[in-house]
Amino acid sequence: MSDDRIILTDNGKKVLIYLQETHRLNSNLDIVGKDIGEATNIKGVYSVLESLVRRNLVEKGQPVERLFTNNKGETKPKMYQTYRITQFGLLFKIEKEN
Repeated sequence: MSDDRIILTDNGKKVLIYLQETHRLNSNLDIVGKDIGEATNIKGVYSVLESLVRRNLVEKGQPVERLFTNNKGETKPKMYQTYRITQFGLLFKIEKEN
């Protein structure tokens, strides 16, 4: 018998909780990965997001263009990947640790 439970890392839980709460405020919102990282204070947020995408808890949205200022002070347009929570992710219960 296989165990099909999804076990999330602490960062995975943090990102999923953030997306669940954000969805409750605005259900049509796609969020840039960079913004998720800043909001959750996770430096390696893209690997966390990819893990959640593989588990069908999160899905990729359409990339958006924003202005980006590099280390030389040059401002240029840059494409950023967006993410949104899936229905499965919205209903996913995060287990509390004892």
